[in-house]
Amino acid sequence: MNALKSSIFQPLKFTGKDNDFLFWGCSHFNHAPKWDEPIYVQRGYNSADECRDGLILNWNKKATHETVGFLLGDIMFGMGGADTFFGLLDRLNFKQLNIVSGNHCAGFHQALELTDDDARYYLNSEKMIQFLPNYFEVYVNGQAIVCSHYPLASWNGQAKGSYMLHAHTHGNLVKSELGKILYTTRILEVSVENCPSPLNFGEIRKIMNAKNIHAFDHHMSASQNPFG
Repeated sequence: MNALKSSIFQPLKFTGKDNDFLFWGCSHFNHAPKWDEPIYVQRGYNSADECRDGLILNWNKKATHETVGFLLGDIMFGMGGADTFFGLLDRLNFKQLNIVSGNHCAGFHQALELTDDDARYYLNSEKMIQFLPNYFEVYVNGQAIVCSHYPLASWNGQAKGSYMLHAHTHGNLVKSELGKILYTTRILEVSVENCPSPLNFGEIRKIMNAKNIHAFDHHMSASQNPFG
């Protein structure tokens, strides 16, 4: 079974140092909308170029050539296609980068056309990019994690302590009345507005350990095996 099919039918599995796993989303590289307050200004930058370079620097401060990264969508905006898309990702430190499209997918579709049968693309002998669906499941050092571009109130393995990591809402859901309830459970937004720098797995585990385990479905902790 190839990697793309595996991400649909069974969870991915990774083991390693906690610091070697980074999670982030909604980088919006090169996003320069004609808004009164563009997204780069909201993030404290003076231009889209400055925002792009600043975010890449924030990633590389925590990443190494051993990093396994997860980018949960909305990576790039604007023109340029696959060359620009891969050029941006090549500026990041990583060994393997697992990416989803999100709902803004400039360059993503063109880049996907260049992947092999496993939806993988090798920048060089040391850097591999894995293209994944907008929802996938993964074990990191034995911890079950649901990753999705979009937030979910109910997810697989929730009653057994699995994590839910998402992007998309740019810090808005966290501040809402719904968010005040939802984020007491083991869900975390990892988009730039909520996490100016990517979070490593150790940081995520510390945050999640302070949250409640609660499920909104019929699965009970005694009968449910995460992703089993």
